[in-house]
Amino acid sequence: MRTTALRRGRPSSTVLVGLAVALFAAAACDATDDADETGDAVETTDADETADAEETTDAGEAADAAEADPSATDLAIDEDCFGVEVAVPDPDGVTCGTVTVPLDHDTPDGDTIDIAVAAVAGESDAAPVYVLNGGPGAPLVAPVLGQPEAVDRFAVDDRDLVLIDQRGVGRSDPELSCAAFDDVDEGAVPDTDESLEVLAACRDELTDAGVDLAAFDHTGNAEDIHAVRAALGHDEVVLRGASYGSHLALHAATLDPAGVEALVLNSPADPSENYLQEFAPGFQGALERVAEACAADERCAEPFGDLEEAMEAVVARLADQPEEVTAAPPIGGDEVTRTYTPETFLAAVFATMYLPDGGAAILPLLVHEAREGDLEPIASMHATQEQLLLADLSHGMYHSMVCTGEAAAFDADAGREAVGWSAVQDHWFAHQTIGGAHNDATCEVWDVPAAFDPGELTLADDVPALLVTGGFDHVTPPETGERLHAELQTSYLVEAPTLAHDPLGGLDVMVEGCGASIVEAFVADPTTEPDTSCVERIPSRDALGDWFG
Repeated sequence: MRTTALRRGRPSSTVLVGLAVALFAAAACDATDDADETGDAVETTDADETADAEETTDAGEAADAAEADPSATDLAIDEDCFGVEVAVPDPDGVTCGTVTVPLDHDTPDGDTIDIAVAAVAGESDAAPVYVLNGGPGAPLVAPVLGQPEAVDRFAVDDRDLVLIDQRGVGRSDPELSCAAFDDVDEGAVPDTDESLEVLAACRDELTDAGVDLAAFDHTGNAEDIHAVRAALGHDEVVLRGASYGSHLALHAATLDPAGVEALVLNSPADPSENYLQEFAPGFQGALERVAEACAADERCAEPFGDLEEAMEAVVARLADQPEEVTAAPPIGGDEVTRTYTPETFLAAVFATMYLPDGGAAILPLLVHEAREGDLEPIASMHATQEQLLLADLSHGMYHSMVCTGEAAAFDADAGREAVGWSAVQDHWFAHQTIGGAHNDATCEVWDVPAAFDPGELTLADDVPALLVTGGFDHVTPPETGERLHAELQTSYLVEAPTLAHDPLGGLDVMVEGCGASIVEAFVADPTTEPDTSCVERIPSRDALGDWFG
C-alpha cells in the first residue's frame, strides 16, 4: 500500500484533532493496551515436567468436573463482579471471581495472591480465548466489562472469553497502585529527582503494606495464566495479547505449550529479547517513517516542511521560554493546564503517535502549528492520551516487572547511541526513567533483585501464532514481528504499513471488522493462513485528509 500525505488544502487543526481523537478513542477500546534472572532451566524443565505430570491431568479432571457442574471450578465467585457496573449486552453471561495462586509458584504452600477473572460465556465448546492486557500494569476486567462494545471487540466465533487482571493489577489482590502518584502530573514530565522521590514513596507505601515487590515478575505472571486455566478447567486455550500482553502470552506458551492452542499477538513484544533496548530506537524509527512519508508527498512536504527541523525549532523556542498551555481533551473531561518545556513537547509527540496511524496524517500538521506558535492542538492530543492510556495503571506492578526483568540488563549507552535526532536524544531519552538515561537509578530506588533474563529464554516455537504489526508503531517496532515470524514454526505475519501500536484495533477502526475477521479465521484453523485482503482497504493518509474536511 502506498503511503500518501494530507491533501493540499490544509484542514482546520480543530477538526483534524477532533476526528483523530475519535479514531484514537475507538482503537483504545481494543487495547483496554503502552513498555530478570530466575533460571530459565527451571522454566523450561521444571515447569514442563509439572505441566506434563500434573497440569494436563489436573486440568483434564477439572474440565470434566466443570462440564458436569460449573461451580466445581476453583473460581471464588464474586456475585457483585468486583463492584463493576457490567455494561455488556448479556450481563447474565458474565461470571466474575478470583483464582488463588501462589505468590511464588516454586513455593506452592507459601503465601498466596488472588487473580481477578471475568468469564464471558459463549455458545461454542471450542477452546476459550484468554485476553491479556499490556503495560505492564494496565487493568482489563473493569474497563472491558464497563464498555458495551469492548467485549465484542475481543469475541471470537462465539467462544468463551476470559478476561484476566494480571498479578498486582486492577481487581486482583494485592493491587500495586500507589497514592504517591495521585497528585503527580506525569504528562508534564517531572524532573528526575522529583520522579525518583515519588517512586521511593510508592515503594515505601507498598512495602509498609506487606507487599513483596520482588514476587511480581514475568515468570510468576506467566505461571498465573496456567493456574487460572487449571482452575477454570480448560485443557487448551487461545491466548490473545497486545503489546506487553503478547510478551506474557509467548512466555506462558513457552512454560506449557500443550495448554495453548494458538496465540494472537497484537503489536508483539518478544520475551526472549530485551524489548527495552528497542524502546528508544522504536520511537526514533517511527518518527523517521512519518517524516519520510511526509517528505515523499508534496501535499505534506510543502505546507509543513521537514518534521525533524520543525521539532528542533519548537524545542529551541521552549528551551528559551517555556509556555503555559490550557487544553481540553476533545473526548470530554477537565481542561489541563501545564507548562510546556522541550520535554513536555516530546511527551506530547510520543502520545500523538498512539493514534491508529501513528500520527502520520496529523503529526506533521500539529508540529507545524506548534512551530507557528500554537501548542494547543498537540496539547489537546496529549491530554487525551493521558485519559485513555494512563488511567488506573499499576505503577508498582510496572516497576516490579521491568526492574526484575529487562531493566536490570538495559544498556543505556547503547540506547542513547540508537537515537539520532538531537531533540529526541536530549529532551526525551535523557529524561526517561525506565528504558532511558535514568533506568539504573530508577531500579536502584525500586530495589528488587533481577529475576528474569530474556536472553536465556528459548521460546516454544510449535504453537501457531498470528503476528500483527503496524509500520508506524513507536512502542513495539514492526521488526519484532518479522523476527518472531522467522523464528516460530507456524506463524502468520500481518503487516499494516500505515497503522501503528495496536494494529488490530486500528484495522477494526479503519476497515470495519477487518481485524476481527482475520483473528476469527486464524483461530478457526491455526494451521492455515488467514485471508488478510481487507488490510489493503486501509484508507491512505490522503483519504484521511478528505475525511477531515
